[in-house]
Amino acid sequence: MKNDQQISRRSLLGMAAAGLVTITAMDTAEAQVSRRRVRPVQSPLHFNNAAFYRKDGQFDEEKAKNAIVTLCQFYGYPMFSDFKKRLWISDYGLGHFTEVGLACVGIVNKLDGEFSFMMQDLFLLPNQMLPEHWHEKPSDTKSHGAQKDEGWFIRWGRSYVIGEGTPDLPPEVIVPKSHGEVTVNHCTVADAGVYVPLAKRGTRHWQFAGKEGVILTEVANYHDNPSVRHTNKTANDHFLKGI
Repeated sequence: MKNDQQISRRSLLGMAAAGLVTITAMDTAEAQVSRRRVRPVQSPLHFNNAAFYRKDGQFDEEKAKNAIVTLCQFYGYPMFSDFKKRLWISDYGLGHFTEVGLACVGIVNKLDGEFSFMMQDLFLLPNQMLPEHWHEKPSDTKSHGAQKDEGWFIRWGRSYVIGEGTPDLPPEVIVPKSHGEVTVNHCTVADAGVYVPLAKRGTRHWQFAGKEGVILTEVANYHDNPSVRHTNKTANDHFLKGI
């Protein structure tokens, strides 16, 4: 067989059936996709909160970003060349990143006349809570006063998406003491492939990651940071101060 001879996939499979060639994991597109899904990081994932804080108590964003990279490796999330550089990450000033925090990568946040759209990927570590918050009507005129309307598509892992409705938190969802009181307790348990919309514009909502963390995509209209409000006062002040 000449090296420069092109063989179709069907022909290759036929030859394998006849015992003429041996197909390895490198030979099929299906196998290549399967390899990308392999979790190279030991399960279960576990992170020590103290490791994310320096001796002076300051949040170490670089170490926190490394933890998100580990989460992405665990699930086979396709990280791009400047992934870590583009990560926004926060412990909301609460000092308990493994309990309450968020990492995200903005993909687009566009406002064009009356039309707007936003998309970003969110990353939560195992049993980490995205703090309860809501979105007020923007005060700037360019956004036409449109409150943020959003939804979340789960890519990897599990998220407990909590918002307005009949309280029904499952027992595994425990609000950390570091966060404090929440005002909404209606839970949608969402695994990979599930989309969950916000109950209603302006309503409070939060999320809680499953035991192996979660990676999800958020879609919305234009996102305006100054219009975000958090139930926890420390988290709220920290977030608004940082924008």
